[in-house]
Amino acid sequence: MNSQRGAALILAMLIAALAAMAASQFLFRAQIEWRRLENARDLGQAQQVLRAAENWAAAVLLDDASRNEVDHPGEPWAQKLPPLEAEGYVLSGRISDLDGRFNLNNLVRDGVAVPAQAAIFRRLLANLRLPETLADTVVDWLDADTRIGPGTEQEPGAPINRPLANLGDLRGAVGIDPGLDAAALAVLQPYVAALPAATRVNANSAAPEVLAALFDNLSLQDAYALAAKRDHAWFRNSGDLRNAVAEGVAIDDARFAYASRFFLVSAQARHGRIAIAEQALLDRQGKALPVLLWRVGI
Repeated sequence: MNSQRGAALILAMLIAALAAMAASQFLFRAQIEWRRLENARDLGQAQQVLRAAENWAAAVLLDDASRNEVDHPGEPWAQKLPPLEAEGYVLSGRISDLDGRFNLNNLVRDGVAVPAQAAIFRRLLANLRLPETLADTVVDWLDADTRIGPGTEQEPGAPINRPLANLGDLRGAVGIDPGLDAAALAVLQPYVAALPAATRVNANSAAPEVLAALFDNLSLQDAYALAAKRDHAWFRNSGDLRNAVAEGVAIDDARFAYASRFFLVSAQARHGRIAIAEQALLDRQGKALPVLLWRVGI
């Protein structure tokens, strides 16, 4: 009799333990599901915060276009947005002028290489201490034929044989040239862009390395001196630029602009465990509200 009672007690304890285990697993799974729903909600709200940042940037650029016809880094739109907190979210970001960079898509027009633009790119590569031969590699990556380098045929699907949609398209070319690797792309990235239309470089926002490349006979040292002058008195037109360079330095007006069309909006939003960042390309033409061309998470 005692043995039966003992067995029953053990069985009851086992059932209680199993019930407790099941309840614990249920609560654990419920907690995970609740956390997942919370994260999804917070992520969605954070993305809406980033949309608000894009709208803010577009409004700032529209206001700037209504005030003047020259763009330079001293204007309000170019100032980094300090972290702002609203509704529990911390938002930060900035607007960058991509017209101040060399547009890699200028290298090829209608599938055919543009030698004058390739020469500019070679000078930029030299200023950055990268192999000048990379200019030919990038041109072959974009132009209509299937060659990468002299006499070399690629497998189907490479190169891309079209303009770059963004700089990410250039990563596929890594490894086909000994000088083109991830480190070289990291050095190059701040000075180049992949824009959907042929562009001139904004002389007011171009880095000295880019400025020097746009001239046929301007040293990098002189380009730094030119940038220092510009930062005290922005160029309003080609006349201002001519007055700022030394006598005898040739200027090709077709290479320079003093206002910009394409702007990159970089924004980050944080809330609790959620942290996301995005970049968006805005196209501002005339005094119209800038148009969103693409958006990508980073």
